Order: sequence, then structure tokens, then C-alpha cells
Amino acid sequence: MLVLIASPSSLLDISLNVNQAVVGAMTEIAKNNPVIIVSNKPQPDWFDTAFNGSNVKFQQVMGRQSGQYLKDISKSNNVATSNFLCLTASDEDYMMGKNGQAILIAAGWSNNAKARELGIQVADASELREVFELTNNWPGSWWFSGSGPNYGVRALADLSSYGAGTTQVLFSQKVTAAVKQGGGPLNALLAITSRSLLHEWGGEKKGVFFSVFPSSNPANYNNEVLTDFTHRLRTTVSRVRFESRDEPLFVRHSPSPKRSHGQGGDRTDPTSQIITLHLNPRYATNIKGKDVILIDDCTTYGLSFGVAAAFLKAAGAASMTGIALGKFGSRLEHYEIILSGNPYKPLKSTDFKLVTHNSLLGTTASSAQNILHKLIP
Repeated sequence: MLVLIASPSSLLDISLNVNQAVVGAMTEIAKNNPVIIVSNKPQPDWFDTAFNGSNVKFQQVMGRQSGQYLKDISKSNNVATSNFLCLTASDEDYMMGKNGQAILIAAGWSNNAKARELGIQVADASELREVFELTNNWPGSWWFSGSGPNYGVRALADLSSYGAGTTQVLFSQKVTAAVKQGGGPLNALLAITSRSLLHEWGGEKKGVFFSVFPSSNPANYNNEVLTDFTHRLRTTVSRVRFESRDEPLFVRHSPSPKRSHGQGGDRTDPTSQIITLHLNPRYATNIKGKDVILIDDCTTYGLSFGVAAAFLKAAGAASMTGIALGKFGSRLEHYEIILSGNPYKPLKSTDFKLVTHNSLLGTTASSAQNILHKLIP
């Protein structure tokens, strides 16, 4: 069950008048879920009139910016902080949610610059209610979670049962459409990914580096849909600012065959991936000792994650977790690849060794994928 935390400022429009549509949305949400308006100041004069007869509660909390209030009610009610959606419209809201390790939802009707910069933003009351409803039944865990000696893989849904005829290409197109169209589905997708990460971490994790596995086409160097998604995700669950939007960590210096198009061949052979990639030398210092979160739209054999892990290990990263929005079938493998060349420069086919690759086993939570199917129909 989700809990909506807000403040009086998140109920005001750009003219500082009470936004009646937002009041209505919160009133509806409060019929089935806790909604708490929190402020350092006493209850505003308009609160009783706005929420008369509803289940929306007000709580005055001095020093709410510390986030301790969220942690306290999380502990007393045995509800993970990743189940709290914190609607932000001021610096104090942002600090409360961030320090309280909640999911930040920015009020797009606010005139606060920081709120507009946050990753998950709802444009109006309708989107607020849509995001809340779409996210509410998410169990808070990955559909698939597995880890091997060198890296881990997480996935939000099993695409083998997504529907007859679903292919990796088709699913990628669906993801692209969902991200580009924005609105409730995109924000709910961000919210469930954020919740799954925070749930796994037990709160915000320091020393994390977010990145995207690049397209097979170098022309998409600065135009990856998943890059926008990843940057929104990063600003929601972490305060780190490492990978620049225009300076990705992984550089595709030459085209790689798009294996999802079914050209055949050995799909466990990493050669074409390795010789067309290198790491961006800009991050040679930043990447050392970091836990890398690598985002991809979907995976079948998991080769891309194995290749990425080999580059990151050679660069001195502490660990890597690959997150795929979807996973096809039960053919996912864990790869141990050793690079002998410089990971920051193009490599030759003789600059690596595939030591072994074996099935990557993990746990599944079948209830999780149903929500993703609603977000990406």
C-alpha cells in the first residue's frame, strides 16, 4: 500500500491559490490510502474547508526537512519508505522526501525550480491520481532478481508471457513510445523502478553511478530514449551526478549487429559487442570503486550485461547491476569475460577472453509483471 505525503505548498498553484483539482485528487486517493499533509507551520486556515469530511490528515512537524518523520512513521507502521510518495513543491518538500528516502513526485503546477527539475513530475491533478493508481499495486520487488559472481541482473517483467508474437524489437518500440509520450505511464514506470531499487537497497545508496547500455547504432549516441529515463530515475533515488546527458559512460564507436533482428549466429559470442564499444575516458577517475546501475530495455541471453560488466571491472568499478525493463525466456546467462586491453580505447578481438558462461538463476515475483503490462500495453 502506498502513502501520499504532501505539504500545504504542494496544494497551491502558481498564483498561490488552493488548487481545487489537486484537493479533489487527494480526497479520492485518501479513500483507500493514507494521505498526510505535513508542515513546519500550524494547519493553514483553508485546510478544514478544503478537506471537510475527507480522510486527508494534517500533521505539524517541526524540522520535517530532516526526513525523520517519514522514517518514524515508516517504522511504527511497518511500511517501507519506498512505499511513500512525497509530492514536492518547495525546497523543504524535496529535503523531507530525499532525507526520508521516499519516492519524489514533483508538482508540475508549482513555480519552484527544483520541483520542475526532479525526475518524476506530474503535470496536473489527473496525472497525480493516474500515477498513484498505476503504482499502487506494485509489490515493491523485481519480477526477476539474480546475481552471479561478477554482476547482478534485475528485470521488471517476463516478456515470454507478454503476449503472442512479442519480440524484443516490438517491446523496445513500446518502451520508446511510453517514454516519449510521457504522462502517467512514464511516471508510474519511473516510480516502480525507483521503488524496486530503494526496496532492494533499504534506502538511498551512496557511491552509485547510473548509466545506459548504448544502442547498436552510434548515430543514437546522444539520442537514447533510455538515457532520459535513466537520468529521471537517478534524480529520484540518488543525489549523485556523474554521467552527463551528452557524455555517456559507454561509447559505441562503430555499429554492432542488432542481434534481436534474428540474423542468427552465436548469440553468446561477445566479440561484436566488445570490438564496437569502449568506455568514455572522461570517467576514468569517477568510475573507480563505484557501484554501477546499468539500464537496458530488454534482455534475452544477457550478453550485453556480461560485456558491460567486463569493461567496468577492467576500469575498477566495485560492482554492476543490470536493470532490464523486460526479460525474454529462461536463457539468461552469467558471463565471465576478461579484458586484456584498455577499456577506454577501442579493442580488438584478441583483447579479451571469454572464460565461461552459465545459466543465471534467480527468484521471480509473478505479480509484479502485470503492472508493467498496463504501463506498456
